[in-house]
Amino acid sequence: MSLIYLFLQFVKFGALAFGGGFTIIPLLFDTWVTQTSTFSPDEFGNLISIAQMTPGPVTINLATFVGFLKGGPVAAVVASLGLICPSLVVTGTALFFMKKYYDGWFVQGFLKGAHLVAFVMVIYAVFLFLNMSVLSDIWTIKQIWQSLQEGHFVGPENYHVNFLELTIAVVSFLLIRKKVPMTWLLIGSAIIGYGASFF
Repeated sequence: MSLIYLFLQFVKFGALAFGGGFTIIPLLFDTWVTQTSTFSPDEFGNLISIAQMTPGPVTINLATFVGFLKGGPVAAVVASLGLICPSLVVTGTALFFMKKYYDGWFVQGFLKGAHLVAFVMVIYAVFLFLNMSVLSDIWTIKQIWQSLQEGHFVGPENYHVNFLELTIAVVSFLLIRKKVPMTWLLIGSAIIGYGASFF
């Protein structure tokens, strides 16, 4: 994988990262797992987990990890720069024009549309996380749509729910609502998952 290709890929991701880091996870998954098979779904899920547990924004961490895995330290820097370049350009341009045109129909219409797309992308990211953890295999949007049309399950063979991971997810969600620190939840979930791998 050339450095130019890596840089341009992450420029594309960075340009579309409106609404936060999790909005581009579906784009990353589609590019690196579905289209190019650069990573398996499990490998991609592991990258996401590591990126979330390390300090800093998840997307920068992902860019750094992907670059490092594909080309070492130089590629890690190139991927990270590719990701942040569009943000610098767009933010600088927005600051210049925002005061004058913020109330205009074009800007307001763009923001409303972008908010809706960002919301859908975050929902899809949640679905991907479920597929990479609680569910046994990737159940694609195409297969879900086909299942709804045909009235029966269309998807991977031996598809099932991992009830241990589902339980961990539900309990973690409830504990988050009780204001339990996220750090303890991550450590506890990791310990339980590690212990379960021996059975």
